[in-house]
Amino acid sequence: MKKIEWLIAVFFIGMGLTCMSISALSFQRDSLLQVSGYIKTFFICAIVLIAFLFMFVRWIRVRKKP
Repeated sequence: MKKIEWLIAVFFIGMGLTCMSISALSFQRDSLLQVSGYIKTFFICAIVLIAFLFMFVRWIRVRKKP
């Protein structure tokens, strides 16, 4: 698979996980403020994961150059 295909696949997986997380959290009996806290935590974790993947891809590119 090409890099853009991997990027699209990861994007759709992320969207799916986000939708599933939000729908699962909305069925709990917590108030809306607590749900927004969960969503904020999820987005922070997603940003950290994306940053880690970006650094990993960059490391691989630097390592391959002669």
